[in-house]
Amino acid sequence: MNFFIHELWTGVTFIPITLLLAFVPMLTGLIFGSLFAIFKIQKVRILNELTHFYILIFRSMPIVLTLLIMYFVIIYGVDWISGLLNLQITSGDIPPLALALIILSLISIAFTAESIRAALQSVSQGQIEAAYSVGMKTRTVYRRIIFPQALPVAIPILGSTFIGLLQGTALVYMLGVTDLITGVKIEANANYRYLEAYIAIAIIYWLLTIIIEQGIRLLSKRVHSFTEG
Repeated sequence: MNFFIHELWTGVTFIPITLLLAFVPMLTGLIFGSLFAIFKIQKVRILNELTHFYILIFRSMPIVLTLLIMYFVIIYGVDWISGLLNLQITSGDIPPLALALIILSLISIAFTAESIRAALQSVSQGQIEAAYSVGMKTRTVYRRIIFPQALPVAIPILGSTFIGLLQGTALVYMLGVTDLITGVKIEANANYRYLEAYIAIAIIYWLLTIIIEQGIRLLSKRVHSFTEG
């Protein structure tokens, strides 16, 4: 029992890095995912095709495969550019945490873009056409008509995306990042009591997911009350 509590506390100390690995990619996904979603909806030439291809590539592969492929693409790319430009930097200078954040952000953009697109397209086309008919510009239509109505729809979808991203952080150990799972397993390696370690990890992820779900539910209610009020 004492060992289990010790493992649980060890896992708690790694919660900040786990949340960092989820929040930064999610924020990046919200910024670029919104742009990608608009490119697809507005069918912006060239950008629409590039966006569709990007989303297709990253959504079609398992996260574990994407992490591995992008890891080698980045480190080989950095070394190649460094050699080409005679720079004093190599892939070994890039911290594993930075690599993990970059790759998870690339993944997040693809999934978040589709979530936002679904929310934006939930707005009645009749309202959008009516806004254009009275002379509103596209930017104004998005700001005053589409975004306010899409937000209540987007929050639960984006919440699910964030939870999926949080669970995906469990794979960053493959990139050399000492995360929640790795940190707890290091402690368990001393006496091979892995069952307690895995249960402790599961409890932490379970509690984090419950807290996030409750937060999303509360935020969704607040937004619904605000938009309907």
